[in-house]
Amino acid sequence: MMLSLLSAFALPRHATELHGSALQTLLIPFSRPIYKIAGGIRDRAQTPQPQDTRDTRDIEQENIALKQQIQEMTAAIEELQQRAGERASLGGFEAFCDRFEVVGADTGLHEAIAISGSGIEQVRVDEPVLSSGAVIALIGRVVRAGDLTAQVRLITDPGFTVTGHFVVYSQTSGAAENKDLQAIITGLGKGQMVIDNLPMEDVRHANLQQGDWVVLDDETWPRDLQGIRIGRIDSIEPLARQSLFADIRLAPEQNLMHLGDVWVMTHQR
Repeated sequence: MMLSLLSAFALPRHATELHGSALQTLLIPFSRPIYKIAGGIRDRAQTPQPQDTRDTRDIEQENIALKQQIQEMTAAIEELQQRAGERASLGGFEAFCDRFEVVGADTGLHEAIAISGSGIEQVRVDEPVLSSGAVIALIGRVVRAGDLTAQVRLITDPGFTVTGHFVVYSQTSGAAENKDLQAIITGLGKGQMVIDNLPMEDVRHANLQQGDWVVLDDETWPRDLQGIRIGRIDSIEPLARQSLFADIRLAPEQNLMHLGDVWVMTHQR
């Protein structure tokens, strides 16, 4: 249409008087796609379209099934995106971890979980286990490995011991590491841990408060995990059997017996 307007009103007559092959050559970029479109419309109009002879209820059921499949695919994509985001938040060691589903929890004297999933046969005893979700923290170590499942002893299990230091928070300076106090963290059971090796005076001087973090500082664990979170301070009281020492109770960020999945550090530098 634009070419027609230019030819009729804007361009000189001699410029628009093309004949024979010159005119055909000029119109090729326009005529070919138009010809194909017109041919496709003609063929579709001439070809009888098959009629759906099924019952209306069958068609409605098929539409419902297709909608359900779309919803399931959308949910699966969202889950993959969430997992990709969580892997990106692992703090620099995501390349060394594999994710596994929690398939059971020990309801006896010990605090442990069973995990399974693709690649579980590659999991080895003593490999560190981390939580999933918004806050990535050390939650235990593999104590039994098999072809179908592996067992993880949680850091809250009675007698489980690691060492660490504190990350203290204040409104003025934010988070600050305090490596002067070396804490021995021991599992108590019932979702709790305790630190009872520090003098109460040192704890007060360090201005430790409820909500401060304890992070890993233990040479018996991989170097890449040093500084990873272990638990938050839940309470600070004088130790009952020795009041000069502090009784610091810790709690994980999540209930470790109710996790849906975890990360296992299957590779190291």
